[in-house]
Amino acid sequence: MRSYACLHTQIFSSDKYAIVPLRDEDKYDIMQWRNEQIYHLRQVEPLTVQQQEWYFSNVVAKLFETEKPTQLLFSYLEDGACIGYGGLVHINWIDKNAEISFIMNTALEKDFFEIHWRTYLGLIEKVAFDELNFHKIFTYAFDIRPHLYEAIEKSNYRQEARLPGHCLFHGKFIDVLIHTKFNSINIRKAREEDLMLYFEWTNEDEVRKQSFNSEPITLEDHKKWFHKKLADTNCLMLIFEDAQQAPIGQVRFESNEEQKISVIGVSLDKNFRGQKLAGKILAIATRYFFKENPDYTIQAFIKTENKGSVNAFSKAGFSFKKSLDYHGIESVLYTRNNQ
Repeated sequence: MRSYACLHTQIFSSDKYAIVPLRDEDKYDIMQWRNEQIYHLRQVEPLTVQQQEWYFSNVVAKLFETEKPTQLLFSYLEDGACIGYGGLVHINWIDKNAEISFIMNTALEKDFFEIHWRTYLGLIEKVAFDELNFHKIFTYAFDIRPHLYEAIEKSNYRQEARLPGHCLFHGKFIDVLIHTKFNSINIRKAREEDLMLYFEWTNEDEVRKQSFNSEPITLEDHKKWFHKKLADTNCLMLIFEDAQQAPIGQVRFESNEEQKISVIGVSLDKNFRGQKLAGKILAIATRYFFKENPDYTIQAFIKTENKGSVNAFSKAGFSFKKSLDYHGIESVLYTRNNQ
């Protein structure tokens, strides 16, 4: 199986359905479906075998050779058999957005259109949001398929724009509809201007209660610590925000390059607790970390009494290693390796 350099995970699945990097063996089925459905595609004329072979050899093959390809294409499988294809196209790596493309086996459209569109959307969102941390993804479609809009709106996409008379279709100018979904969790590295945000989090009562150092931190000491950590190449500080850029929380990695071990810590902003977000940001953070450090082991030291953190780390793929006395406190060690 071919793999994309920009993806840590290559296969995204849900029950019997999956998307995998576009397979060469599916190219003729895809050509047939595109020719049968040319009426709603931005395709001028039916594809020939020669054109499809050239496209796979000269365009698709090169997508796997670059860190930031213009598109990521996938075969959509049911029990291992290809029944559709699509991906993220017109990728804007700077603004972190992309258009969604998808077509399915023409024979499935009449009776199974909605189930496959919604299943596919759930899978491509794992690529765009969980894996690539894109800010938003969107569909771009001629206003001739009302059943499409019903399906994507049920998956919580919202009409962002209608472009009146935007495309010439069978001699008539028709509208184009754009439906958008924003990432509910965005990730970025900490910056100098985050100093006071970290200070508030550090001294918040619930955070101090679960910390191994429960004493309040002075602003002067915090400034020294924060600047030191920002400058430390073995420390990775990540901030998570919602779609409106409100801070959700933070994850920090303290790494030992010689031992290939990194100790992880996490905390949530008080406004986002009780929403089961800790496990989600931990999972995103570990994928982010492993992209640059695939041979490391991540360690999490947790107070035994902190059942919420134990549950969050478990959901993020960490496994119990042992019980121990950590800084004089009864604790447990959870670890995770690259998978």
